[in-house]
Amino acid sequence: MKEIAERLGKAVEEVEKDFEEFVKKQYPESWEDAKGKLSKIDSDDLDFFREAFRVNRVRRRGGSGKGDDYVGMIVGHVSLRDLMSKQRDLAIEQAEIDLNNVLRHGIRPYNNDNTVSIGRAHYAEGSWKVSNANDQVIHTEQGEESDIPVWAIAVPNKSYYIALLGANGPKRATSLKREWLFIGNTAEKFLTEGPLPPMRLECSFDAADVHLQMNKPISFKAEAGESYFNPNEAILKANNIDPSYGLGWIPDKQKSTAESMFAPDQYLSQFMGFVPDLSRVMDYYEDNKEYSEKTGRTYGPLFCLRGVVDYIDHEGEANRYSDGGYRHSLTLSSAALRRDGENNLWVNVSRYLVNDHHAFQGLKVDSWCDYTAGTQVFLTVRSSTWESDMGETRLNLDALNVWPVPKRILWGQDAADDDLSGLDGFRSD
Repeated sequence: MKEIAERLGKAVEEVEKDFEEFVKKQYPESWEDAKGKLSKIDSDDLDFFREAFRVNRVRRRGGSGKGDDYVGMIVGHVSLRDLMSKQRDLAIEQAEIDLNNVLRHGIRPYNNDNTVSIGRAHYAEGSWKVSNANDQVIHTEQGEESDIPVWAIAVPNKSYYIALLGANGPKRATSLKREWLFIGNTAEKFLTEGPLPPMRLECSFDAADVHLQMNKPISFKAEAGESYFNPNEAILKANNIDPSYGLGWIPDKQKSTAESMFAPDQYLSQFMGFVPDLSRVMDYYEDNKEYSEKTGRTYGPLFCLRGVVDYIDHEGEANRYSDGGYRHSLTLSSAALRRDGENNLWVNVSRYLVNDHHAFQGLKVDSWCDYTAGTQVFLTVRSSTWESDMGETRLNLDALNVWPVPKRILWGQDAADDDLSGLDGFRSD
C-alpha cells in the first residue's frame, strides 16, 4: 500500500480505506464471506485483490491532455477563480429588482459598452426552455426537470431561472480557472538543464476540478502559453490533466541524487526566490514588485520563506475572497525579527490550504496530525501592501503552500473530551 500511496500522492491510511471500498464493491461475495473484514479474506485472494487494486489505481498516468510532458514540483496553490461570477451575480441582482427590465436591456458587467443579454429559463413539456423579453422561446434543451442545465441560474426565492446569453445560445453559468505555481521543465530537458524559473499552471474546464498534490515530484501534460496580464510571462495551460507522482521518470542510477533534490526544503530554497531572513521580507517585496500597464496595478513577488510557528488560528473567519470561504492565519518568529524589535510575521492561510493540503498538519507515520507552535515551516507566499489609517505602508502575505519540516515538528495534543485532569494535553497554539 505504501507504493500505491506514494504514486497517488496520498497517505497510506487513506489508500487502505480506498482499498477496502474497492474490495467491497468489486468482490462483494468475498467481502460478505469475510463478514466485512479484510483480515478474514483468504491470503491468496487478498494478494490478487491488492494487485488488481494497484493496476486499477496506479495505471500509467500523466499522459492525458494536450502538450508536452512536464516534470517537477507544484510549490503553491495560487487561486481558484470563477470567470463568470461577475456576470452571474449582476444578472441575479438585476433580475431580483426588475426581471422584465433586465430581459429587455441586459446587463453591463464591465466598464465598457458591451451588453450581456439575459433570458428567462423554465422547464415545460419535457424540456428546459429559454425565453426572451417577448416570451418567445429562443432555446430548447431536452432533459429531466431534476437535471438542471449548466447554464441555468437560480434566482433566490423565485420559481424561475435565468440564463446569460451568448451568440450561440445560453452560456455556462460558471467557468472555473485554478492556478498553481510550478517549478520544473519538460521531461526531455529536466535532467540536462534542470528546472525553469517558477511559472503558473493555469487549469481550466475539467482540469480546474483536479486537486494537485504539492511538495511531491509530479509529471503531467500541459501546453506552453503566455500570461494575459503580462505577455512576457511564460505560463503553462491545461484543460484536462492526469498527474502522476513519484520519480518513476528518473533513471535508477540518478534516483538517489533526485530524492535529495526533491526534498521540499531543498527544492523550495534552491529554485524559488528565498528569503531566509524574515526581517528582510519588506525589502524583498520592494526590490521585486512589478507594475502592469495592462491593469494599472502593482504586483508583489511570489517567494519562499522559512520561520518558526508562533501562533496558529485554527478556527478562521468567514472571508468571501479566500479560497474555501474562510481565512486562517499563522505567525512566524525568528531571531532576526526579534533583533529588529518585531515580534512576528503574520501570514494569511486559506481554508482550502487547511482542509485540502494539510497546512496545519504533518505526516506522523502514515496519518496527518496537527503540529503546534515551535514547529519550523517553509512557506510559499504572495505579497502585497496596504495603507493603514496612520498612512503607514504595511505588508500583506498570503500563503500558497505551507510545509512543516518533518524533523522540526512539535506535535499538538488534544485533551480528551471527558477528561480535564491532564491540562498539559491542550495545544499551546
